[in-house]
Amino acid sequence: MMHSAARAGAHGALETTSIRADQARRRRVSGGDSEQARRRRPGFHRSGVCRELRLALPAACRGSRHGLLACAALLSFLAGLAPAQVDLAAKPNDPVRFGAVPDFAFTERAGATVTRADLLGEPWVAALFFTSCAGPCPRLSADMRRFLQEPLADTGVRLVSITVDPTYDTPERLAEYARTYSADPERWLFLTGDEDAIHAFAMEGLKLAVAKPPESAAEEPRSDAQRLAERLQVTHATRLVAIDAAGLIAGYYECGGESGLAPGELEASFARLLARVRALDGARPASRLPLVNATLNGLAGVLLVLGLIAIKTGRKRLHAGLMRAAFAASAAFLACYLYYHFVVVPLSGGPTPYHGTGWRRPAYLALLISHVILAVVNLPMVLMTLWRAHRADWEGHKRLARKTYPIWLYVSVTGVLVYLVLYPWNPAPA
Repeated sequence: MMHSAARAGAHGALETTSIRADQARRRRVSGGDSEQARRRRPGFHRSGVCRELRLALPAACRGSRHGLLACAALLSFLAGLAPAQVDLAAKPNDPVRFGAVPDFAFTERAGATVTRADLLGEPWVAALFFTSCAGPCPRLSADMRRFLQEPLADTGVRLVSITVDPTYDTPERLAEYARTYSADPERWLFLTGDEDAIHAFAMEGLKLAVAKPPESAAEEPRSDAQRLAERLQVTHATRLVAIDAAGLIAGYYECGGESGLAPGELEASFARLLARVRALDGARPASRLPLVNATLNGLAGVLLVLGLIAIKTGRKRLHAGLMRAAFAASAAFLACYLYYHFVVVPLSGGPTPYHGTGWRRPAYLALLISHVILAVVNLPMVLMTLWRAHRADWEGHKRLARKTYPIWLYVSVTGVLVYLVLYPWNPAPA
């Protein structure tokens, strides 16, 4: 009996081993575990690439130092492919923008209408609040006076507090509220207006949350206490929004005193906001790129004249060097020009307008249009002329250079003139 039991146990063990081997063989044939089993694993991705890497990396990394190093390099590369998280609390000189502030027309505490256009040209900070707030608003307004109004007194930055309870917050109440916080009427605005328009502006324009409970459908009159209780149920975001001189949102900063910030974090958040708007205020003067562009054009013009003198006096090697330098100056101008018009101009409120009138305006337009058109025409001509010189096709080079040179020189000189007319000689707007 014992031998029979031993034989039965051995037979059962062999059968179990055989079943397990068969299951493992089936998994290998079918590509591993089932789809549902893999989905249950933490970190599973349906991407075929991720699945193949999960299977291939362990095999590649086993058994050799070079394999481990290769895997580490591959993982670092894949980590670099992940999209970087954008920090809403942008750093002082960060070029990131979060969209444009839409047009609006609200009423200031003094009774004047304030629009988006009125705030262009200076950075500003937007905040949501309401005067009967028993939550974060009083602390937020006090902190704005302490951390923003006083340190920014020597700048052009303005503070703009927008009530989310405009039905109650009339201009008179806003004026009384502003006096409580010693708000400078020139640098700190308090706005009210139509409730639907303000809530839409806050949520769709500033991307800040606002919520108000639905009004009671009861027709019986409500007491002052009931109306106050309803107003106290209004909720809103406590983030402050930095907006640049062109009306573009430049950052969000959590500055609500009751927003759960740890001790010291509130001051740090205000410090980041202060540094951001100070940098935006310092960026208000016109970009120096137009001056750089004019300098590069002028340099190209001088090099072209010197190159012509060199070839006329038989110094071919000097001529070749001067013309290459002129091409480098013109290429640098083109790069700066494109960067200025496609990157700087959209972030600075648009191109600089010419304010001249009378005969000056058509004269300026003729200068500008001829400069732009001939610059476009001249680029392939310059490249072809230099290519023929590179190929030692001197006859073809000379024939094309007689047409290319005067256009190139005209474009370089008029580039300087366009800068002078549009900037130093531009009349003040009427």
